[in-house]
Amino acid sequence: MLTYRRLFLPIGIIATLSISYSANAVPPYYNDSGVVSSGLWDWQNKGNVIGGGDGNSGELILQGSASYNNSFSVGYNGASGSLTIKDNAANVNGTTGFKVGTTYYNQALGHETSGTLNLIGQGIGTINSKGLSVGDTSVYDRYVQRDKTVTGVVNILDGASLNVGAASGTSSQASDNVLWAGSGNSANTGTINISGTNSQLSVINKALEGSGYYDDSMVNGDAYLGYLGDANINISDGGSMIAGRIIASFVRKDDVPSSFPKLSSVNIYVTGSDSKLGIQSSLSLASGASGEIYDIDFNDQIKGAGSATLTVENGAEVYFEGKAYIGADGYEVPESGLFLASDVGSSATVNLNTGGTISISDSALSPEKDGIVAGDGVYNFNLNGGTLRVNACKYCDDKLTTSVNMNVLSESFLEADTDKQMMLNGNLVGAGGLVKTGAGTVIFSGNNNYTGGTRVEAGELRSASTGAFVDNTTYIVNGGLLNLNHHSLIMSSLSGSGGVVDVTDADLIVNQNDDSYFAGQFDGSGTITKSGTVQLALSGDSSGYSGLTTVASCNLDSTNALGGRIVVEKGALLSATGYLGETTIASGANLMVGSLYHANQPGLSTLNIETHLDNQGYIYVGKIDNNARSLVGNRLIVNGNYQGGGSLYFNTIVGDDNSTTDHMTVTGDTSGLTNVFVNNVGGMGDYTEKGIELIRVDGQSDGEFRQAGRITAGGYEYFLNRGNTDAGASDKNWYLTNSQSKPTPEVPAEPTIRPEAGGYIHNIAASNMLFVHRLHDRLGETYYTDALSGEEKVTSMWMRNVGGHTRSRDSSGQLKTQTNRYILQLGGDVSQWSSDGQDRWHLGVMGGYANSHSNTRSYITGYGADSSVDGYSLGGYATWQQNEGESTGAYIDTWALYSWFDNQVQGQELATESYKSKGVTTSIEAGYTFKTGEYKDSKGENNQWFVQPQAQIIWMGVSADTFTEAKGTQVGSSGDGNIQTRLGVRTFLKGHHQSDNGKGREFEPFVEANWIHNTKSFSTTMGNERIKQAGTDNIAEIKLGVEGQINPNFNMWGNVGVQVGDSGYSDAAFMLGVKYNFGQVSGR
Repeated sequence: MLTYRRLFLPIGIIATLSISYSANAVPPYYNDSGVVSSGLWDWQNKGNVIGGGDGNSGELILQGSASYNNSFSVGYNGASGSLTIKDNAANVNGTTGFKVGTTYYNQALGHETSGTLNLIGQGIGTINSKGLSVGDTSVYDRYVQRDKTVTGVVNILDGASLNVGAASGTSSQASDNVLWAGSGNSANTGTINISGTNSQLSVINKALEGSGYYDDSMVNGDAYLGYLGDANINISDGGSMIAGRIIASFVRKDDVPSSFPKLSSVNIYVTGSDSKLGIQSSLSLASGASGEIYDIDFNDQIKGAGSATLTVENGAEVYFEGKAYIGADGYEVPESGLFLASDVGSSATVNLNTGGTISISDSALSPEKDGIVAGDGVYNFNLNGGTLRVNACKYCDDKLTTSVNMNVLSESFLEADTDKQMMLNGNLVGAGGLVKTGAGTVIFSGNNNYTGGTRVEAGELRSASTGAFVDNTTYIVNGGLLNLNHHSLIMSSLSGSGGVVDVTDADLIVNQNDDSYFAGQFDGSGTITKSGTVQLALSGDSSGYSGLTTVASCNLDSTNALGGRIVVEKGALLSATGYLGETTIASGANLMVGSLYHANQPGLSTLNIETHLDNQGYIYVGKIDNNARSLVGNRLIVNGNYQGGGSLYFNTIVGDDNSTTDHMTVTGDTSGLTNVFVNNVGGMGDYTEKGIELIRVDGQSDGEFRQAGRITAGGYEYFLNRGNTDAGASDKNWYLTNSQSKPTPEVPAEPTIRPEAGGYIHNIAASNMLFVHRLHDRLGETYYTDALSGEEKVTSMWMRNVGGHTRSRDSSGQLKTQTNRYILQLGGDVSQWSSDGQDRWHLGVMGGYANSHSNTRSYITGYGADSSVDGYSLGGYATWQQNEGESTGAYIDTWALYSWFDNQVQGQELATESYKSKGVTTSIEAGYTFKTGEYKDSKGENNQWFVQPQAQIIWMGVSADTFTEAKGTQVGSSGDGNIQTRLGVRTFLKGHHQSDNGKGREFEPFVEANWIHNTKSFSTTMGNERIKQAGTDNIAEIKLGVEGQINPNFNMWGNVGVQVGDSGYSDAAFMLGVKYNFGQVSGR
């Protein structure tokens, strides 16, 4: 077994020494004597050297179980070296230090110097070293400008750990327990990479006694980065670095020649979940100030040199338990805090990116000093999605304060622990937003102008000056307190799942640009104004708020409680359930009981208004959901007085006394005049006694509630009246009844019928009656003699026009209807023949157009309704006459028509109702003509007198659609299937005047009387009520007219008829017919 105190491996002797078995050396003993013995070099008792000597290189891999108590130099004086410690429990303990990429003494070197230390894996055990130098030049070689670089890299990976300063005992050198990286020369670069869960570099703040190369004592546990050279610290993927202090990018002025470059750079990059950089005392990047920065008595000045960047992101955390200097120079050092670019020649950048955290706690908090300070240099503090945190402070009781301006680049987090404060006096600018977390307090007092919005999750976010809270941005309060603190604010949106907005002595304007929902509450006694073009929904308990709320535009939706005084201005809407304070609805403004925001949620709503309700606008007690469905049963309760002047809207399923309805209760007094609109939601109507209570008044009932618009259900009219005490109602309250007269036990009140019933009756009657006619309405001819055969024959095309006017009543006697009609029918024979040479058969077709318009008026209410029918018919006819060419004998006539109509009913103040009707009408008619006399007039002309008894049966089969009105009443019509019978007699004269000789002109004046009977009355069913047309069971008719032949080719006829029935029924009609006879004929 060989024993050595030092191990030196120059390149060319042994390139790689791999020890993969157990070894125990104090001093080192190695079992592989062939390999170990030929590579040793004892160099000034400085420890084990891997890759030493100008131009050499070496590599050492330690794996297995080993113990090393001496220092290592990896890559030394112009050489390249690599030391890898990995795998199973290899220990390096109590070494005087690691040097990775270093030079010693002022020696000229022909090669670059580089060293790499790899610590890999959790199984390597404990790696303890009193000092760590990475990319460093010894004190004897500093400030010498070299053209050969010195580079050191330390990789702490996969759960490995390196503790600097963990050795016990005392040190005789000031460099013990200290990390140097990129130090001593501008050509030097030190890089430390820490990556992987549980990977850690610890520079432990353990005080040791003794002095080193300087005549001053250094606080151990320090990391010196970029002392003349460049330094990089990369912490990622769960790695961590803990140091007592970090001092970076600095030089000592008195030791540096004036021509020596002073610019160096230090970059600390922390990224990845659970990655941490911990500073127990202080961090100084690009620093330079009086010796107090390092707590070292240099008795001279340290100058800042170059730039420094601290980047924290992706779940990483940097926490300060002491001072932090970033780009500091020439600055009088306060007791604690984070200092940025204090020298005019220095620059500093802090990038707090997404997922990164900077924590400042313990001694970094000072009641008297700013916690983050900017000097005269150039700095950037970029909040880019990370978290700036004030941790729990063990020994102080105050806050972090800063006047530093910060760039808010994306949503970033401000977190203060319980009982701690973060006071931001600087300006926050940028397109990002801020999130307040933690139970402590963050106070804004700068003139802020970030545009990404503000979110409060916990604790308190407080305004300390005008402009501290940014106007015209979004605010989200999910928890904690947003405290305006007597300062006004304009929000572009307010939302959140909880928390409190305190508006004490402040003016808050929510100029809502997007629909939003705020479940938190308001507190204080300031003013809140809801403006903007979209709605704001509130669900928190703001009953403790005592200020003024103004709804200036669009909609404010409140579903819990809103105290204080509420004013809704013209054009705006307040939709609410739960509780409201004293409320004023201005002229043109709206209040709705129920939530518009939650309109699709099931259930009815109740709204309580305290103290007073002044209604000068529109109050909708009824609720309508997002599908335009009216919900019935809401409650409005005024726990105080009600002042009228506007309108009230109720939804009611209108029926009997027990009908479901919206309702208003006033526990105090009422005054003023209020218009009341009632919307019937599907009620079919029914008889009422006391009525349907809409409004209850417990106090003095001086207010008047006036019905506005018609209230209809089924076939009934309803009326809003004070309660009838005779019927058991209170005369303080207001009820819906369907009678205007007071009933008595002997004479109960009759329900009031709607005038629309008369319109529906008219339409079904007209649809069945318009095209009804008789043979003479269509035939209208005298016989003529064929010029060729000398026989009388008829062939023709005919047209008739009818105008008529009807007056009728309904079965209740409340409605009067007047009707005007017009009918145009065209027809003609398509075939004629005789079966025995004596009779004549006609077969023809016909069609027509007709319209009828009516007006119905109720003499009880004065309301009216208009109705109309427009339609067409097509059909045919067949006629048999016993004696062709004779005026006497029997006849039989039959016809059938198919008709279709468009129907409309327009009730006063109601929507127009449209529907269809269609069906078949058929008729059979028979008669016999007798010649009862003949005489000569004074001029000797012969005249004949005829009598014609007639009988007709008509089946009416036109039916109308059943439909539901806009107000919810189902409407049906009946009367189709009616059989109308007519018995009558017609008498006429047939004569010829001598002045008509040779002209073919003849005239037949006639008189006709009929008795008409209908088996059914035309009627309508509206809801549960059926209303009939009265007076049409039996009708008497008389008709006067004349039929004439103008010439052998052209006939005309006309008549006037009057019908009279019961119950005021009457009808008058005028008809004019024309017919053209085809063929060459001549007169006689």
